[in-house]
Amino acid sequence: MVQRKHGGHWINWAIRATAGVLVLSLIALAYVMISTALQDRAATPAARAIANLERIVRENPENVNARLRLADAFMASGRFRDAAGQYQEVLSAEEENPHALSGMATIAMEQGEWRTAEGYWRKVIEVLTDGRFDVVDQRLEKAYRHLGATLMEVREYEEAISYLREALRIRRDVADTYFLLGIAYRETDSLVKYRENIEYALRFDPMRPDANYEYGKILLEQGDEAGAAERFRVAVENAPPERTEPAEALAQFGSAEERLERSSALASTDASAALVEARIAAAVDPESVDAARAVASLYETAGDKPAALAAWQRVLDLAPRDTDAAAAVERLGAPAP
Repeated sequence: MVQRKHGGHWINWAIRATAGVLVLSLIALAYVMISTALQDRAATPAARAIANLERIVRENPENVNARLRLADAFMASGRFRDAAGQYQEVLSAEEENPHALSGMATIAMEQGEWRTAEGYWRKVIEVLTDGRFDVVDQRLEKAYRHLGATLMEVREYEEAISYLREALRIRRDVADTYFLLGIAYRETDSLVKYRENIEYALRFDPMRPDANYEYGKILLEQGDEAGAAERFRVAVENAPPERTEPAEALAQFGSAEERLERSSALASTDASAALVEARIAAAVDPESVDAARAVASLYETAGDKPAALAAWQRVLDLAPRDTDAAAAVERLGAPAP
């Protein structure tokens, strides 16, 4: 069985990343996104935007749109308390304003207050489904998705699945939804649906690190060591620095040199096994020209022309003057650079 709750809680990272996407989606003006690396924050476009919006709100306290834009700007700059104050002001005037309710829900998610977030998301869904708004309102899709994510944090997976599926009824191209749904199915031991949804997540976001990591674990469980190593490599290349799980998983395959030695020893007697070892070597050390060349040669020997062509092109990426690789690329039907 696929290991559950693997160290580091990738699910928490995914949910917080999902919440972060919502923060950005609330922004009405691009210039409210700030760079905290700048020392003079007062000089940033975001700071000027906030100052302008604060002035507008002071001059016209009843301007709900300005308050919402100001709250969004505070959110983008990480000033959650100030953002909450503005959203609450809106809710005191319009208690069912879905924008303000979503903002409060997102702040609660960012702060790990999951039950509070749950209450706000349920209210957003109630408001958006009471007939006043379009039933396919994209805000409703987000509310279903984020309520599902929130319920996963409190381990209410069955109910989370129902809301994530509702999100997919509205929009079927969101990798976040498929990934979260896959994890929820994993936690309820629905392993076929777990794999299916991780695959869907990768279809819409092939470089997604958490999905590649999960898929690597699935492949490893099924005995596909080379496929698993390749997925872990993608995860390593795309994961945030604090996520060390993919690198740890990849390290379990040993060194590229060891794998290349095994590949060379097997090449004359078991080309298929040799290819597996070479692919693992290339995943462990993606800068190894020798590993890339071994993969390319063995794919060509196996008669897998598309894979061989891609592998020889990889050799050329690493060694542009490699004449054997250039000849192979030309031979297999693509012009050498």
